[in-house]
Amino acid sequence: MQRYHIPASITLAQGLLESGAGSSTLTRKSNNHFGIKCGSGWSGKTTYHDDDAPGECFRVYKNARESYEDHSRFLATKQRYAALFKLSPTDYKGWAHGLKKAGYATNPAYATSLISI
Repeated sequence: MQRYHIPASITLAQGLLESGAGSSTLTRKSNNHFGIKCGSGWSGKTTYHDDDAPGECFRVYKNARESYEDHSRFLATKQRYAALFKLSPTDYKGWAHGLKKAGYATNPAYATSLISI
């Protein structure tokens, strides 16, 4: 939270939600706690899983810490999330709705799900 100014509650809620509290296949096999896809700038290890479409490319991490650090960098460096950093780091509801609006997830209830955690 201190380095990237992302609410810790949002990071933890996303990690729990996206990973199924650590039980998802992507998390167990690839240490990807946030469902972050490869993207054009990713040069690390990859794995393929069915998500919004069959066989999508996802990032692979050495451990959970690497996944959490990359998640923070991912949000901090992608232009589509820039508006979130104008919010207070204590405004977890604003962050939850902002993540959904910026396209982090396709689930229409994503913000509500984060807030409820």
